[in-house]
Amino acid sequence: MRRVRLSKVKRPGGVFWFDFWQFLEDGDGTWLRGPAGSPWGAPHANGALSVPVLVLLAPGRPWVAWWVGDPADRRLEIDVCLPPEATGAGWRYIDLELDPVLHERDSRVEIEDWDEYEEACRNGWMSVDDAALARATAEDRAEALRRRTEPWQERGWQLLSEQT
Repeated sequence: MRRVRLSKVKRPGGVFWFDFWQFLEDGDGTWLRGPAGSPWGAPHANGALSVPVLVLLAPGRPWVAWWVGDPADRRLEIDVCLPPEATGAGWRYIDLELDPVLHERDSRVEIEDWDEYEEACRNGWMSVDDAALARATAEDRAEALRRRTEPWQERGWQLLSEQT
């Protein structure tokens, strides 16, 4: 297990970072663990995670999955993004704003942050091609969350429960 920094670039907001542990690489991708208390930073704030998270990412795939162990709203969030890239310190990806989310409590699936997506498109912070990728990926991943048939979805919950 090695310490890595996950950098999430929001245009034009800047870089949001999280210090996690990379603990597994398999056919699904690279798995990162963020126990409660893990440090994070943003352009105008910093702090520590109040709940544990687990992250799955892979080069070439335009999304990053986050299992969030919030007792009030356990959820699987998918950050639609340009494909993540390995860096010397860990991983980096550019957020494309749309976030399909599965709420475990009631199995509700929604795509969040349409307002941020529309603002990014309107202000030229996202290219036409990136906008099309974001929309198609968000719709595809929302449907995958509804079906719940991809093995990595349940595996993430199992791995998250092992860290708490």
